[in-house]
Amino acid sequence: MIDLLLTQALLAAVPILLASIGEILSERSGVVNIGLEGIMLLGALSGPLFVDYLRYRAGLYLPDPAWPVVAIVISAVVGMLIGLIHGYISTYLAGDQIISGVAINLFAAGAVAYGIQAYWGVAGYKQVPDWAKADPLVLAAFAIILAVVAWYMLFKTRLGIVLRACGEDPESAYNMGIDVNKVRLTASVAGSALAAIAGAYLSTAYLSVVTKEISAGRGFIALANVVFANWNPLLAIAGAYIFGFFDALSYWLQTTGIARYEVTRMIPYIATLLIVAGVIGRAKPPRALGKPFRRE
Repeated sequence: MIDLLLTQALLAAVPILLASIGEILSERSGVVNIGLEGIMLLGALSGPLFVDYLRYRAGLYLPDPAWPVVAIVISAVVGMLIGLIHGYISTYLAGDQIISGVAINLFAAGAVAYGIQAYWGVAGYKQVPDWAKADPLVLAAFAIILAVVAWYMLFKTRLGIVLRACGEDPESAYNMGIDVNKVRLTASVAGSALAAIAGAYLSTAYLSVVTKEISAGRGFIALANVVFANWNPLLAIAGAYIFGFFDALSYWLQTTGIARYEVTRMIPYIATLLIVAGVIGRAKPPRALGKPFRRE
């Protein structure tokens, strides 16, 4: 039972970890994106929808193991497009990053509900076929490896120094010949792609369904995890696993009949709030986070 609980905790942690890594990269460059929830929703929808279209309506033939990969890649591309829009608004247009993120969430909430109804003709719920399902353990390994690579890139390479400089002191970075807005835009695109992959993981690997509320607040939990991890990808692994553990624990408690579903499903969110409340005063965000860079 304990082994099963720990494994389920790992699987539940994956979408939080992927979205957290992406947001760490974005925020380290100076761009905050509170639209993770919406990007995860769109990623969860776009992958299964497009592979369904390619297989059944466009008549494209691919071996069954290739379809989950195609779905995840499509979700990543959708995430990149959203990140490009958000990044452009946040950098070159010097727009309000919070408002842009809220707009993403609002758009996604309506677009996903409408997309499920318009394409499949069902109200808010569609099962993902077996041929489009990915292996959750493979994606879990990918997320952990990616966290290590992101940490190494941020703190051990010149690219990481450039990225962090844009988030800490963009004026000095610009004087050293760095195109601050280009770096921030690139980081925004990469971060949104990972959030969309997190959504694709939910629909193609973890839950195997597409629903209009599939992200269930995980995008906001990822934002909290970024603060908990102090913008460090390695610590984000621990934060994501803590949420995953309490998420898995809530389902286990349901099976025992100890408490009602509505009560047990509050556990991971309450635990996350308590943990973040304990560290939020000690977290030090990048100094230029959320501040547009304007050339003098």
